[in-house]
Amino acid sequence: MARSLFSVFFLTLFPLALLGNANKNREDFNYLIQQDTLEEEIIDSTALAKINVLNSKVLTIDSIDVVPLKKNPFLTIGDMIKGQASGVYVQQPSAEPGTFQNILVRGLSGIQLTNRDINNNRAAVYVNGIPMSLENSFSYDIQLYDYNRIGPATDYASSIDMSSIESIEVIKDPIRLAELGPLASNGAIWITTFGGKSGDREISVNGYYGFNTKPSVSPYNAEYEDMFRQNFYSRYASDDNKLKYPGYLSDSTNVNYYGSSDWQDLYYSTASLYTVDLSLRGGSDRANFGFLGSHTKNAISADDTNLKRYNALFNVNMLPFEWMSVSSYINARRIERNRNRNLRDRYAEMAYLPDLSTPLAPNKNAYANYLGLYEMDAVDDNVTNHLQGNIRLSLDLLPNLNFSTSFALDYNEGIRDLFYPSKLMETINYMSTYYGYTQRFVFSNKLSYWKEFNDNRFTLSVGSDYSEDLYRYNFARAYDGPNDYIKLNVVEGNPNEEGYLEPKGGLRVLRYNNKEQFNLHSIFGKIGYSYKELFEFAAVLRWDGSSTVQRDSRWLFTPSAGAKWNLDKQLDLENLFNIQAGFSRLGKPVYSSRYASGPQYASSLGWSQDPTVSSYYGYAGISRDYTYGWTGYNLKWAYSDKYEVTFNNSFFNERLSTALSFYQRDDQDQIVLIPIPLEYGYTGQHKNGLAVRNQGVDATINGVILPAGENKLSWTSSLNINLNRNELTALPNGLTELQMDGRLLRVGESIDQFWLYQNKGIYNSSSDIPVNPSTGLALSNNGVPFEVGDAKWVDQNGDFVINEEDKVLQGRFTPKYYGGFNNSLAYKGFDLSFSFTYALGLDAINQRASNRYDFVNNEDNNTIGAVREIFQWQQDLDITKYPIYNVWSGTNPYREDQDLFLEDASYLKLRSVSFGYDLSRLNYIKSSIKTLRRAYVYVTANNVFTVTKFSGNDPELVNFNGIYDGYGLPLTQTYTLGIKLDL
Repeated sequence: MARSLFSVFFLTLFPLALLGNANKNREDFNYLIQQDTLEEEIIDSTALAKINVLNSKVLTIDSIDVVPLKKNPFLTIGDMIKGQASGVYVQQPSAEPGTFQNILVRGLSGIQLTNRDINNNRAAVYVNGIPMSLENSFSYDIQLYDYNRIGPATDYASSIDMSSIESIEVIKDPIRLAELGPLASNGAIWITTFGGKSGDREISVNGYYGFNTKPSVSPYNAEYEDMFRQNFYSRYASDDNKLKYPGYLSDSTNVNYYGSSDWQDLYYSTASLYTVDLSLRGGSDRANFGFLGSHTKNAISADDTNLKRYNALFNVNMLPFEWMSVSSYINARRIERNRNRNLRDRYAEMAYLPDLSTPLAPNKNAYANYLGLYEMDAVDDNVTNHLQGNIRLSLDLLPNLNFSTSFALDYNEGIRDLFYPSKLMETINYMSTYYGYTQRFVFSNKLSYWKEFNDNRFTLSVGSDYSEDLYRYNFARAYDGPNDYIKLNVVEGNPNEEGYLEPKGGLRVLRYNNKEQFNLHSIFGKIGYSYKELFEFAAVLRWDGSSTVQRDSRWLFTPSAGAKWNLDKQLDLENLFNIQAGFSRLGKPVYSSRYASGPQYASSLGWSQDPTVSSYYGYAGISRDYTYGWTGYNLKWAYSDKYEVTFNNSFFNERLSTALSFYQRDDQDQIVLIPIPLEYGYTGQHKNGLAVRNQGVDATINGVILPAGENKLSWTSSLNINLNRNELTALPNGLTELQMDGRLLRVGESIDQFWLYQNKGIYNSSSDIPVNPSTGLALSNNGVPFEVGDAKWVDQNGDFVINEEDKVLQGRFTPKYYGGFNNSLAYKGFDLSFSFTYALGLDAINQRASNRYDFVNNEDNNTIGAVREIFQWQQDLDITKYPIYNVWSGTNPYREDQDLFLEDASYLKLRSVSFGYDLSRLNYIKSSIKTLRRAYVYVTANNVFTVTKFSGNDPELVNFNGIYDGYGLPLTQTYTLGIKLDL
């Protein structure tokens, strides 16, 4: 830490020392002041550009054209970039507004088996140079299930308003990533927002209104369910099994279950969505400003879920002197979210399972009564507040020496108040309150020097970044309150009163709180050289220190280098042709301080099913953290090595341009929990050594099929393709295999494969069941002999025992090929654009089908898999696809870890279509409104159609680990009508 503070202090004061110790510098300084006080001075264009920093367009092959995107009701960063740039794949398990998405750039860097793993693979998002913080996963430590985080569980990436974005670029170049540092080790999404602009004032008013359409479903009632189950009962059920037949299926006179199945009219409905924004900017050559305010409502047609967002952005740029510029940016955002009413999510948060033998009835009237309990008594308020801003000072100390310093803040807080009345919870009510925040500030300093002579240009820059992340939450919950009128945990707030901070109403409140910190200090230097316009070279050297790495390995040195050769200049070619190559090493940040602490103890004494609930007497015991695993010494930085060679070409007078990148990414020395002898008592040991390699090709083709011209049809098209393969290259201690959460990691295989039994049908007769000739015993599974009606799984090793040794690695839950195809046409003020996305070589496990068929085990054991939601009363499975097994078999024939439920989830989707016209081209409009610059009206359609073999609702609605559980709310067709006015 002393080294960090010294570096910040040195890099801050060094420019001032230059001014104080060099007489010539002081003379130049005084001269500049005198010149800048002359009123008649004309501002240099270079100086003027310094106060238009938020309006400089990024123009690279990985830049995304945001103009057509702004016509669509996209809510999150993932929505905006999906299919728009090569090498970017977005996972979206649900269409529910505000839920988490995962942005992968050039594949998975590590393990992703649970929801808490996505932060290790997600690309960083930078807004005006500010790295957006992520919600820390440590809250999962107090959760029995990880379906959702406690709190509002709103993705921070859904707070950025599309109307405020000026440009988006995906950064994959190794050198540029090296400049950004460890936070960008998984790639970066670089966003520049609306900002001030010198010149005449500009006013814009934009908005759209639309609706999300109701999906078409095939509901069924208990009669269909009864016929479905009779296929099993008539073949395999014993008399005892028949006596245990569910009551709601036994009584055919019960109209709630055997009557009309019309629940869908209440669950699905056409939902409206809209947005409106107002922006204003302008200013002089010395100062300018930009303001944008907006309000958005995004809703989908399922379960009355919606999100409301409020946004205010302000940017000021000043140029007191030509050698000095000051800019500031602040953006305040608020999100209010109506979440789904899933039973599973409710029980998962409560860590409580009621009697699940009787599900919700599919009858409209019965379901309406159930929803009435929510409307009258339940409370589910979810609020997320965001504040982001920075202030930046830039000084030209000499004509070729610049110093810049900035301070940036990214603050996010989540608030949730939740209450479920006793009528929903078997006479026991439940309440919880959550307050948590994520706070990041970054202090940066940079000194840049450049020198040109003859045809050579040298650049040198040194700098320092210091950031602090603070994550904190306070969570309290209570069961069985005195009545349904006390819905919130209210405490005595006066410290002078008796019972200070004690809950009112006789509640027994369970409280949980935690805090996590992550500090990162980086010192870096960059050297650049270019000769004419023929050759460029750059090298970056970094020293990064992290508070979450053990002290003896806290600092990591990472070198990077890259070069570019402009062959078109060298060979005097008419079209663009250059080659660039680069290598970088970046440290991979760890957002948990547990590894840095070394061996540690825990204070707890709880129930096995919910360790967060204290024992009957409430006493805590201090012991080793056996359930977490042994954390020893010698844990060090993980790092990512990136290699890339890119060929940029253009043809036919630059009407066709291509970029072809070959890349390799090696993520090394990642920490993973490995097995240790059981007698130690720990679940495992945390060790460095997991390594993953991604290799692939990014290709982008941009074409001007018909060039633009007055009163002529123009057509531009863009196709992006990514081919990616990942491979586990190493495990700690030389291990070749590692089992984790029902998956197998094997060196030399993809890290995202499923570990499955190979299913070859059903045993229809006893003669079909293999018998071990040496023992005379039939094929068995975990000591249970196979019988007629059991699944036929391949005995891979021929030992007549089906166990985990007979599982094979199959499929993968990230695609082998993915990308997008985008087109724009224009003619006489009219324009048409449409966009396709696709993913090929993508697989998923249909857990929805597994749970549907495994009804006996789920219901007998009263597990979370036995929960039946109202939307599960619909026919969304191909029941002819699956054999009729003996569901009472001890072999568990409908287990999900078999390729019976492995499906091809590849797809091609027409994601958006828009059509518009600029009314300002009409003479009547132009003559009526003299200051009108544009009056553009448009219509859009989203999620137009999907081509896929997948049997689920949508192949995009698969969880981050490749499991399809049917809980993702549907992506349906959306239509909007909008207008954009520029004055």
